[in-house]
Amino acid sequence: MAAAEQGGYCPAMAGVSVCLSFDFDAISVWVGPRGTRSPNLIARGEFGPVGASRLLDLLGERQIPTTWFIPGHTIDTYPDVCRRVAAEGHEIGYHGYCHEAPSSKRDEADERAILTKAIDCIESVTGSPPVGHRLPGGNLGDRWLGLLLEHGFSYDSSMAPDDYAPTWCRRGDVPDTDGPHRFGDRVDLVELPFDWSLDDWPYFSCERPYQEGLRSPSEVYDIWAAEFDYLVQRVRTGVFVLTLHPQCIGRGSRMLMLERLVEHMSGHRDVRFCTMAEAADEFRRQQAERGSG
Repeated sequence: MAAAEQGGYCPAMAGVSVCLSFDFDAISVWVGPRGTRSPNLIARGEFGPVGASRLLDLLGERQIPTTWFIPGHTIDTYPDVCRRVAAEGHEIGYHGYCHEAPSSKRDEADERAILTKAIDCIESVTGSPPVGHRLPGGNLGDRWLGLLLEHGFSYDSSMAPDDYAPTWCRRGDVPDTDGPHRFGDRVDLVELPFDWSLDDWPYFSCERPYQEGLRSPSEVYDIWAAEFDYLVQRVRTGVFVLTLHPQCIGRGSRMLMLERLVEHMSGHRDVRFCTMAEAADEFRRQQAERGSG
């Protein structure tokens, strides 16, 4: 299926949906892919629950539904906070067990074991398996996509073939340097855009001394608000997916910036806040209506 055949939001059928998403990595991102045993770095993950509690307070005050991608390791380490996320009506999606990339595993059995272990953790706090998936890292290959389809996932949010429009995932692409890219077949998995420009980690995380990453919240506000304004003013329909990490955005100055951004978004007509599962369901509904028309 060519990229132009993917389909997107229909302007006559929908306004703008804002999906605030939170990757609640906590300690897992430090002890997992980074392999650290440093108390200094682990302490950064320990701040995650502090930030998460502040975010839940803000979301509760504004009555904003959101999506949280939570590794199983975080659920096992901080069950009370994770139960609060579910109890307050937020969606919980898959994000690995200890933030591991599936492509780092040797074979399908290893990948399947991580997937089912993390799903079990999510079920322990929500009572049902997740329908949403965000890759903790690595390659979203055909084998992993097959496992997601097998386990009934509705959507992924790890790629951005479009900036605002949901699309369908594909399997079987064939990269070719001597000719055009050969697109694979569409599969029944919605892709909700993820891009680093709308992720707080590159702007606010400083993992080594002198590494760029400690950006001013006002500068980041200008970038995110302008991306949102372009969607509202020029595109007029689509999904605005913002990816936030409690251990980054939960700092005081950044929380104030997020409050300001939410106020800015809330002031526009035809803009709604929703979970990513709801955005994926809306896209499916639109595609079905287009197909039947």
